Amino acid sequence: MHLIRIPKASENMETATIGRWIKRQGQAVATGEPLVELVTDKADFEYESEVSGTLLRIVAAEKSMLPVGYVIALVGSPGEPQPDVSEENAKLMAQMRDVVAPAGGKPAAPPSAAGRRVAAKPAARLLAKQHNIDLGAVAEALAIQGVITEDDVRRYIEMAR
Repeated sequence: MHLIRIPKASENMETATIGRWIKRQGQAVATGEPLVELVTDKADFEYESEVSGTLLRIVAAEKSMLPVGYVIALVGSPGEPQPDVSEENAKLMAQMRDVVAPAGGKPAAPPSAAGRRVAAKPAARLLAKQHNIDLGAVAEALAIQGVITEDDVRRYIEMAR
C-alpha cells in the first residue's frame, strides 16, 4: 500500500489545491503516469505517481485546499487492506488552521469569502447553522465557486476535526 501525499514542491509551499483527478478510483496507475492536477500559489502541475498499482481510494475531493503531507489517495493491489488516514489528515488540517488562525483567534489574513452571503442548499444552511459554521468559510476552505451542498459542509466539518 502506498499513500499518495501532497508533495512539498518548493521551499515555501505549505498548501496545494486539488485541481482535477486525472485517474479515477479503480484504475490502474503506472509509475510516472499523471495522477492528479495540483494547484499552488506559484504553479499548476500534474503529480506523477511514484508507484504502480491500482488507485484504490481517492481521499481528497477536487477543489480541496490541503496542507503538504496530506494523504490524498491510496495506491496498491485490489483487495489489499486500506489504512484509515482520517486521523493523520485531520491533524494536518488542524495545524494548517492554526497557521491561518493563530492562538488569538483572529485569522492572519481575512478570507475573502468569509462573512459574505454565499449560495447554498437549504440542507447545507441548516447543517452549517447547527454547527455554528460560516458558509463563506466553507466556500473559501474548499474553493467552492458554485452552490454549497450539505456534503460540502460535512467535508468542512471533517477537515475541522
